[in-house]
This record gives sequence, structure tokens and C-alpha cells, in this order.
Amino acid sequence: MRIFVAMLALAFAAGSASASQLDFQPSAPGAGGPQFKDMGAQKSLLEANGPIRHRRPYRDRDYGYSEPVYFATLGAGRFDPTDQPGQGLYVNGSVGSVLADQLDLGIQLSWYHRSTGGEEFVRQGDLPDGTHVTTVVRTRSIDTNLVPLMGTIRVRIPVTPQFEPYVGGGLGWEWLTVEGTDESGVDFRNDYDGFGAQVFTGANLNVARQTSLYGEAVWNASTPKAEFFDPAIGQTVREEADFDGVAFHGGLRFTF
Repeated sequence: MRIFVAMLALAFAAGSASASQLDFQPSAPGAGGPQFKDMGAQKSLLEANGPIRHRRPYRDRDYGYSEPVYFATLGAGRFDPTDQPGQGLYVNGSVGSVLADQLDLGIQLSWYHRSTGGEEFVRQGDLPDGTHVTTVVRTRSIDTNLVPLMGTIRVRIPVTPQFEPYVGGGLGWEWLTVEGTDESGVDFRNDYDGFGAQVFTGANLNVARQTSLYGEAVWNASTPKAEFFDPAIGQTVREEADFDGVAFHGGLRFTF
């Protein structure tokens, strides 16, 4: 009996030892069961890269963006109103956001200025009796300032990472001020405003990581209006000035 009990105890102890060794022995790759990794290597990887949720998204400067990206432009050129004599300086600036790989939304502010002597200014108006009249004001000097403020959308076409043609348009409001001295020596000033729209096409040429050169052609469509007393005819008139025309300008585009 004692011999039987001793043999049973030895068999139980041997079985426990074998199970303990199997339980704590690393399993072969591809086999089931827990595997132990190199904790030192895992810690080094986390320390080097940080938690994934804190990593900054990658910014693709060639064709697309995976984080908020904004742009700003500044340029200058010439604007030639079709129904007004001469052409003048055209300055353009804009800011906005790149909403998709090739889509920009922004706000654009422009300024057209012409200052000359001995030139005409064409305006049209309606008299109280409904008569439509066109008046050509001959001047000794005249300053013309047109300020369009537009909300714009631009679609860029990535031909190459360095060259991006684009098309777009804008809607907004335009303010016009015309002041000077007429041929009789009388000073005058007229202020107009009204709805405006633009369509444009151009291209960006990337010259650095966040800087591009651009060139653009713009068709501006606007007819600012005003209502005021005209001493020349002794009546209140409603006038408008046609400032449809083409502008060409170029400058710099920045992304940030």
C-alpha cells in the first residue's frame, strides 16, 4: 500500500512539472497559444513614433492634402473696361482654404485704378419720366477706382506636380468711385455700387515647397448703379456705369 501511494505521488509531481514547462515555453511561429515579444523593441518603436492617435497626418505636396491647408495670393496687372476709355492698374489678393485635392474656396479683393487728364467718362441713366440717356462727361482730370469683393471657387488640374492650370469663378459686390474736374472746371464725384461676377482661368507654376508663380486672365461683369441729383439737368437721375472688361494679372501663391 505504501509503495502504491509513493508511486502515485511521483506520477502527479512529474505531470505538474511537464505542464508548467509547456505553459511557459514560447510557442513556435504559426502555432496557437501565446507568444512573447521583445518588449524592449516594442518600447523603442513607440518611443520613436509616439501613439498613432497623436501623429500629424501626412501632407502630400504633389497632388493632395490630408490635413487642413490654406492659401493666399497677391498679384498685379492691367484691367481694360470695354465701354470706358483707357485701361489701368489692377491689383488682386485672395485668401482661402484647399477643401479637396484640386478644389479651392476663397475670398478675393481686387482694385482697379486709373488717373488721367483730359479724358471722358461714359455713364447711362434713367430720368424720372423713364427716358434712358447716355452721358459722356468730358473732363480735365478724372480718377476712377473700382473695388470688387468676391467669394471664389477654383478647380485646379494637376498636369504635373510643378504645373497646375485652373478655372474658376466668383460672385460678389463691386464699389465704383469716379471723381475729377469736368471741362467747365466744376469738380464732381459720383459713387456707384452693385452686383458683380467674374470668371477666370490661369495656371500655377510651383517654384518651391510652399510657393508658386501664377498668371491669370479674368472677365469682370458689373454695372454699378447710383441715384443722385444732377445739377446739369436739374433732376434726380438713376445712373449706372458699365465696367465689363478683361484683366490680366500675375503674382505669387502661398500655401500654409
